[in-house]
Amino acid sequence: MPFSFIRWLICIFLLGGKLYAHSADKTLSAIMSDLKFSTIYGKEGLLTAEDKQGNIWIKGNIPSSLLPGPVIFQISNMQIVDYDMYLQQDGQLIQQQRNIDIKGHSIQTRYPVFYFTARDSVYYLNIKKQPIQRIEITVDEPGRFVKQANINFMVNSLYYGLAIMSIIFNVVLYLIFRDKRFWLYSLLQLSLFLIFFYQDGMFYFFTKGKWVSPHFLLWNIAICAVLSGIFAYYFLDLKKKVPRFKQIAIPIIVAIFCTVLVYTWTDIQLFRNLASVLFYLLPVVCIYNGIKMFREDVYARFLILSFGFIALVSVFYTLNNYIDSPFLSFFGMDMIRFASTLEIISISFAIIYKVRVLQDENERYREELNRYLRELEELKNVEHTFQKNAIKEQPTGNTEIMQELKLQYSLTERETEVLMCIFNRLTNQEISEKLFISLSTTKYHIGNLYLKLDVKNRKEIQQVFYSQA
Repeated sequence: MPFSFIRWLICIFLLGGKLYAHSADKTLSAIMSDLKFSTIYGKEGLLTAEDKQGNIWIKGNIPSSLLPGPVIFQISNMQIVDYDMYLQQDGQLIQQQRNIDIKGHSIQTRYPVFYFTARDSVYYLNIKKQPIQRIEITVDEPGRFVKQANINFMVNSLYYGLAIMSIIFNVVLYLIFRDKRFWLYSLLQLSLFLIFFYQDGMFYFFTKGKWVSPHFLLWNIAICAVLSGIFAYYFLDLKKKVPRFKQIAIPIIVAIFCTVLVYTWTDIQLFRNLASVLFYLLPVVCIYNGIKMFREDVYARFLILSFGFIALVSVFYTLNNYIDSPFLSFFGMDMIRFASTLEIISISFAIIYKVRVLQDENERYREELNRYLRELEELKNVEHTFQKNAIKEQPTGNTEIMQELKLQYSLTERETEVLMCIFNRLTNQEISEKLFISLSTTKYHIGNLYLKLDVKNRKEIQQVFYSQA
């Protein structure tokens, strides 16, 4: 009896699973039958449609040269990572597993990948509500796919290596010269590096597809735009040359972060589009001021050549997200990476030039400091010599006071001269050198002065003099 009951439960479970799968297949088939596909502009062989829930579907064909056989499918775009793939096989639509090979092993890639054995050429993609302007589909046999992926990774690694070297180089220069322009450029390069690192799927690769955040990319672009303006401000010394730059830049920076913050909270596409426009305002203001200083400032020339080119390429890249054009499709991530590489090289030359200028300035300051120290030493020697040998001319009033003291205390001529030296705060040795007498004779005259003036030290002699005055 128990065995029979368990057998009935298993049969009911299997029957329910088949009915659910059949109903799901009928639901999917019903959705597909209601879709009206149209050609995607500039994407030959791809059709698109939108269902009642607003999800975007794409219909494509696997090349006949790959049928039948193992195939790898991938969309190389971090803006489109959450999508489902369906293959039409034996008259049914079969959903494929993501990042799993034919043997059922997990695959670690830079973008979501589907590994399957193709029997029919038709496939469908449900990319939900993600943009399709930059959809780049790769369908190939596994061997060629892996080979091309390795080549792309090596090319990207060249840029990563150059960017990391530039960051380290500028950090070292900052530690040497303590010039904020170096660490600002390091931060700017770091933000650019993270943008490419995310767009190239490296975050997806290292986290095995668990960490994907388009908001992170938008915030990083905002930080990069702001850092480019701050770097240009110090690089071109706009504080002195364009005093009103801060009044223009600060409202733009506030608007950028507020717009990105609102989009992060609401996911309203309007704010993302507005942020895409604001990102370019601050670099454009910097480029405009650089153009005004192009002739007289060598750093402005470096800035225009580097920032101008990468800003122009970025504008075309952004426009390609909203406008379908064969010309704009040329400006992809590889073109931006190329522009960024030229920017690193150009600014690096400017930084090397700046280092040479700083070295020359340091050398000049060192020479001036040594010259000042030598002059100071010479002044000390002159002062010391003057104190030893120069006979100071005293004002007429002091001479009259000395004559009065001479008469009042019956001082000799030599004692009067010694008294004048004591008043001028000369030491015993200096008095002997000035009056050309021996040190013992000097002490003898000073002793007589103590007796005649009835004092015990030099301070009391000064008081006698001031009392007489």
